[in-house]
Amino acid sequence: MKPNPFIVLAAALLSTAIAQAMPSAQLAREKQCFQCHAVDRHVIGPSFETMGAIYRRMKNPVPKMADVIRGGSDAHLGPLWDRARMPDDSERPAVSESEAKQLARWILATRPR
Repeated sequence: MKPNPFIVLAAALLSTAIAQAMPSAQLAREKQCFQCHAVDRHVIGPSFETMGAIYRRMKNPVPKMADVIRGGSDAHLGPLWDRARMPDDSERPAVSESEAKQLARWILATRPR
């Protein structure tokens, strides 16, 4: 019996998505994102699920989110979520442009379970 190409493709896409999500969560830990954020609940800052939902409504959200990840609240002239201020690289580990884009894509893919 020949394997169904759609099932093979779906399995490949799923394994790729899982492989990409795990390193991004690890990157978020390394960059101290989890000190202020959680995947599914507000901590000091909004949840990754909330941020993803808001940014998914925007046109071309990855560079916008990457700017905030790298530059903090000042990238958008102040706090975006209540009074909490997102720090820039002077107050937390530096995030490269490629790391910020990787984190942004991961956050955008984070959806409620």
